[in-house]
Amino acid sequence: MTMYVLTMSLREFDGAQRAMPSDGLAARTQRLRACATRAAMCACCGVARRLLWLCFAAVRHGDTEIAEMLVTEAEHYIGTGQHHPDCPQTPPRPRGVRFPAEGQVSGLPGGDLVAATDASWKRGTCGLGYVVSDGRWGMRGWTFGPQDPTGPRRVLVSELRAVGLLLDRVGDGPDLTLLVDSLSALRYLRAWQRGDTALMPDGYDLRPRRTGPPSLVRLAERIAERGTGRRGLRLEHVKGHSGHPLNETADSLASIARRRVTETFDHHSRAEGLVEAFLRAWHDRGEIAA
Repeated sequence: MTMYVLTMSLREFDGAQRAMPSDGLAARTQRLRACATRAAMCACCGVARRLLWLCFAAVRHGDTEIAEMLVTEAEHYIGTGQHHPDCPQTPPRPRGVRFPAEGQVSGLPGGDLVAATDASWKRGTCGLGYVVSDGRWGMRGWTFGPQDPTGPRRVLVSELRAVGLLLDRVGDGPDLTLLVDSLSALRYLRAWQRGDTALMPDGYDLRPRRTGPPSLVRLAERIAERGTGRRGLRLEHVKGHSGHPLNETADSLASIARRRVTETFDHHSRAEGLVEAFLRAWHDRGEIAA
């Protein structure tokens, strides 16, 4: 039997919001406004609402750590529970195209593999892109929802996810030089390479997903692997928007991926033509790295 939990009045909710000890906690509880004040018919939101009551009480008693824990549980119920069909707090379905678009330009010279990755972020929509010197390329885009597990460092997490998208494509085969224009992402990648796989961006949700461990946890373990893992992964920094062909290609692919979430255009042909032009120019110049 589900216990009914009364909704809060708007005045009560707004008063509790003003008492929040940090902008981060205030923003997280604000996203649950409909759950707190309107979702009376939804049993799932009833559980989350009870947790919100307790969260606000913890704030009044000065226990911020408990308040953070309670709002995390409330977000979990909202994000994974079975909502009433008319629930106003139902997490919106992603508008983005989550599956990757991939391709390969043929006829390019061989040699050592060099790749670049990048992410593009604008008004809650993200795009990831990568390109490899042998002609392989890929991109993926989506829109973040209010219960997205990424946390506040969305740009950093997106940069790291772009690396994961690349490694999913190239596997653990030959040596690879990876060019990254984000110094913050590079610090995490190098820490993971040293074996510090517990280091994660602040606020990143480490709870298991429906498909298994979070993507950055899998990426960290993959980079840290020895023996059967990618021993020959060389990480290099390249300055963004400095004219480096591979970095410019990855940046453009990430932008296309972000735009294809909300716009309709021939993204595959545009990406393929862009990759071919940049890669042929790069090979003609005889470059092998940054």
